[in-house]
Amino acid sequence: MLTSRGEVAFAYNPQMTQRLIKDFTKVVAIDVPFFTVQDELLYFLVEHDVTHFRIPASKTRDGLDHIFYFEIFVNEDLPRPRLYKYLYQKIDRSRKK
Repeated sequence: MLTSRGEVAFAYNPQMTQRLIKDFTKVVAIDVPFFTVQDELLYFLVEHDVTHFRIPASKTRDGLDHIFYFEIFVNEDLPRPRLYKYLYQKIDRSRKK
């Protein structure tokens, strides 16, 4: 998938990492551990050059769209890996029928 596993990663901050895992697990309607999908999520963020991903209503426990937002951090002295720092997630009610 990615050209190299060391080129991109979720920024490691124990508090924010736990919050991302908790938020994701609480929202997604399938029982999969976060670590099993994190590479695919990173691939999506990089491939589409975006700082957020959406979990559609059809895949969530509450039937609403959820958007997870990140900030990209690149150390100028050491540009690899490109880190995605989790910020927050919000419910997008604009697409609800």
